[in-house]
Amino acid sequence: MRYIVSILAIGLVIGGGILFWKNRGNISPRIQVEENISSASSQETNQSSKTQESHLVPTEDIVTEEYTVTYEDKNLYGQITTPKDYKNKKSPVVVISHGFNNTFDMYKDYIQLLAKQGFLVYGFDYYGGSRNSKSGGQDMLQMSVKTELTDLTNVVDKLTSESYVDKDHLSIIGVSQGGVVASLYAAANPEHIYKLGLIFPVYVLFDDVKETYQNLGSPSFDQLPDSLTHHNASLGKIYLTDALDIDIEDVQKRIIAPTLIVHGTNDTIAPYQYSVDAIQRIPNAKLVTVEGGRHRIDENFSKIAIPAIQNFLAE
Repeated sequence: MRYIVSILAIGLVIGGGILFWKNRGNISPRIQVEENISSASSQETNQSSKTQESHLVPTEDIVTEEYTVTYEDKNLYGQITTPKDYKNKKSPVVVISHGFNNTFDMYKDYIQLLAKQGFLVYGFDYYGGSRNSKSGGQDMLQMSVKTELTDLTNVVDKLTSESYVDKDHLSIIGVSQGGVVASLYAAANPEHIYKLGLIFPVYVLFDDVKETYQNLGSPSFDQLPDSLTHHNASLGKIYLTDALDIDIEDVQKRIIAPTLIVHGTNDTIAPYQYSVDAIQRIPNAKLVTVEGGRHRIDENFSKIAIPAIQNFLAE
């Protein structure tokens, strides 16, 4: 699993793989935008855009509060960051779906910016999503994109039951593997998602697990070891078997929500070409290209990503 090995290695070096850091080079990223939007979808988006803008009231007065989602035997730890008066109105929501071996608090800069824009932003830790997860499962042996999809589904169900949430304007931003999980949710629940934002989604994951499975001799699933170790990355076999059961190209074709992908051309973990291909399948998709961008949210990446995401969500 090249993707898993690479992500874990970056995580060990920089504390989880994705962070904000001060750029010391002279690289100036350039932005390119590719779109695949039908005229009908564009008209529908423009009509709903006016409604979205009317919900947003920018403010510097925001609060952060713990918010736990409980289902079955799991307690998903998370936080709501939102304008202080959020309980007196219905707010548009942005859910953050974090990446492999990350936690949601690695995206606090983005979360706070979106909250100041007027959104109620919810970040949470997936069960087993990280060795530092506050939701449990730190050995990561019971985690897969499908288990994370179940987590995300329960999160959305709980949030949309709250009186202060505008359930017609709930968007998801997924990062890396979290982008894959967000894509799965959007395809399965088109009626629940308003907009989908993806930051270097690792659609390569599915080719990667197929290669790993073939290298193991393509045994029956019950013959797979309970855990698979790849250069210090230990995962349960459920990670492999669940991914093998997904046709990601079919998933992409079933996403009808307006979709924004932000991806860098120098991403060696989640190759840029996978996002180029994805926007040809997702009916209402736009790709923002960060020239020279890698698989990390550094200052240069954020110069492009932040305004692109803010504008996309507010449109």
